[in-house]
Amino acid sequence: MIKAGFGFSQDENGVKAARKAAFQALSTGDMERADWALVFSTFPYRSAYKDILNSIGEVIKTKDVVGCSALGVLTNMGEIEAEPAVSVLAVSSDSIRASTFIVKHSGDGGVKAGIEIGQKFVPVEEENALLMLLCDPFFLNPELVFRGIESQLGEIPIVGAAASEHPMLSETFEFCGDTVISGAVCGAILEGSFTYRIGITQGCQPVGNPCIVTKADRNIIFELDGQPAFEVLKKQVPKSLVENPKDMLRLLFVGFTPDPHEIESVEGDYLVRNIIGFNPDSGVIGVAENVREGQVITFTMRNPELAREDLKRMLERVVATGDPRRPFKFGLYFNCCARGMSLYGYRGIDTAYITSFLGDIPIVGFFGNAEFGPLRGRNCMFTYTGVLVLIGE
Repeated sequence: MIKAGFGFSQDENGVKAARKAAFQALSTGDMERADWALVFSTFPYRSAYKDILNSIGEVIKTKDVVGCSALGVLTNMGEIEAEPAVSVLAVSSDSIRASTFIVKHSGDGGVKAGIEIGQKFVPVEEENALLMLLCDPFFLNPELVFRGIESQLGEIPIVGAAASEHPMLSETFEFCGDTVISGAVCGAILEGSFTYRIGITQGCQPVGNPCIVTKADRNIIFELDGQPAFEVLKKQVPKSLVENPKDMLRLLFVGFTPDPHEIESVEGDYLVRNIIGFNPDSGVIGVAENVREGQVITFTMRNPELAREDLKRMLERVVATGDPRRPFKFGLYFNCCARGMSLYGYRGIDTAYITSFLGDIPIVGFFGNAEFGPLRGRNCMFTYTGVLVLIGE
């Protein structure tokens, strides 16, 4: 059996907020204590992170509490950005075993941290396993952490997000047990008898047609389909963007296939990366990703209306593939900092849709700097997306 509950508080005092959220999580989950819990706390409580963590552990009676700092948090009750808020998910189950961890490694980008995490759980004893990962994006490259983990555990599915904090600071905080540190990666591996569904919704939608990179060097694209890259871009995207370079860098992106060796683009299955510069005279485009010749790319745009439609389609797919005999018991939602208010202009759009489709299933998450999830059998780092993870019996 799986019992789960969520809690949320915006009390001005961080410790009081933590205790209120923890007690509410136990109450909504009809539990006296929890086996493990997730906690996400926004940056106005920065000075109280450790006390918040310890208070939650005391209330729910477990040291297996893991989480991170956040620009904003979300629950069934809505979304809060850049204001004081603590969210808690408490879980008690005789069918899911959660093993929490925190690892700090710097200097190699994240491979050693991933290897250390993988070694903690070799071999994975249960046939069914899911790894939740939260990491500091300013010290660790999530994709390198993935590769380190996979070198030890094989193709275990990874979900989660890069932690966030105050937008003016290049520092985040990772939580586990009674530890609060920066420059780390933390999380939990879930093993046992349970089902899960993962849904990914894109905040950026394709414009124009897929192109083949015909000349490139590292992250610089010289030619697309045998023509200067910028000339192809001008033909693919709205003229208003081309005439306003600031808007183009703010709203236009490049979508990559999950595997750079794939020669076909599948609708919705792409990784969005920023355009970091362009030169109309030479025709080159710079992107935030190394590119290989022969790779397929698609230009994408941020669009709130299309993002809502994509979220709706994702939820329809998740609900349609669920098993009524094994209902979802709780969920995690890892949302991009560039969604929420900055995308829609309104607060709470994503959680309103999720609640309307899923009802009162406890959902907890946060606004991160990047999102993690498997796409076509490959663990990927996403941007401008929402990754929904639903857990059932």
